[in-house]
Amino acid sequence: MTSLQQRFQSLDTWLNTHTQLWQFDTFARLDTPWENVYPELAALLKRENLDTGSEAFYAEVFRLCPDLKTASNFLPPDLLDPSPQRTLTHDLPSYVSAGIKGRKWSQIQAFVAHTPTANNYVEWCAGKGHLGKLLAFQDNKPVHSLEWQKTLCEAGEQEAKRLNLPQTFTHADVLKGEGRPALANAHCAVALHACGDLHRELIEQAVTANTAMLCISPCCYHLTQVSHYQPLSHSAQQSALTLRQADLKLAVKEVATAGKREQRLKQLELTYRLGFDAWQRSARQQDEYLPVPSVQKALLNQGFATFCQWAAEQKGLIDLTAKTPFEDFEPIGQTRYQHIQKLEAISQLFRPALEYWLVLDRAMYLEENGYQVEIGKFCDKSLTPRNWMIRAERA
Repeated sequence: MTSLQQRFQSLDTWLNTHTQLWQFDTFARLDTPWENVYPELAALLKRENLDTGSEAFYAEVFRLCPDLKTASNFLPPDLLDPSPQRTLTHDLPSYVSAGIKGRKWSQIQAFVAHTPTANNYVEWCAGKGHLGKLLAFQDNKPVHSLEWQKTLCEAGEQEAKRLNLPQTFTHADVLKGEGRPALANAHCAVALHACGDLHRELIEQAVTANTAMLCISPCCYHLTQVSHYQPLSHSAQQSALTLRQADLKLAVKEVATAGKREQRLKQLELTYRLGFDAWQRSARQQDEYLPVPSVQKALLNQGFATFCQWAAEQKGLIDLTAKTPFEDFEPIGQTRYQHIQKLEAISQLFRPALEYWLVLDRAMYLEENGYQVEIGKFCDKSLTPRNWMIRAERA
């Protein structure tokens, strides 16, 4: 058994043991879904003036459930060792980073610093080719950037010509296999934050194409066409876990880092949605969650009743509004919002482990197909929370 498989099995067992604490639909239930299994933990969430998410809160959680603290034992050291072949020029001329936002440029630099040098590169889901641009500038080696939006390809080509870089673009839909010819000729394939099926396709197609090296930072595992996760590796296929799209979303669901206005609107929207949900259960006399489509944020400023009127129209429930007034349900929405914040503070304990489980599945699949694989963080979390890198080379 390899080191990756050993880590995976320990992690898989731990996640399986505690599925009730993280694998549930937050909005669908009015109660605490795991109250009977973890009564002391459920009692903690009922306390008044609970500072959810604070160090004191988690200290009490770990006192009641010591096994929840062991997740950190399964996670590797924070940062990936930089490749010995790569020394990044930090004093790059400003014209190279022109048009790239500061944080994104820093992410690209960190990713390139951990990318081994190669004879040529394929940049997967390139956008305007910013990652490929730095590789081409740094190494003066050919970069073939693949992107399905033609306008981005054209913008990238103009930039490459302006800087006189060995970077070419192909307008390609990689989900339809249009990236295979490029991979067949690639020495190293790179992808920074390719979402869901996009990075999965890269891994599978690169294995088939016998691509020598891969450097991937996966992202947004829930952006997939299938309703339930299909494991790549044999080890993950043996797991008892069945992951839904909601579980894949939890793997990348970070505690809010948005600005105060954005956080306020998000809280308001969730409160309104939960209040409307309580109303529709009462009005329809059916105790089940009814999803409501996306809403224009401007509508939220018109108050709870206006939101509910809109939502009732969306769901064909306008006839029920005369019998059951909306106003009584706003306080219920506020109470449910506070309760869900507490439930999510517990489920957040499993987020890093769940993401690592998914990263390990990809790494083990590559290992099973003849690659030597390293995984780790290519930058600090403050730069991007999606900071895992899978670095693989044909053995």
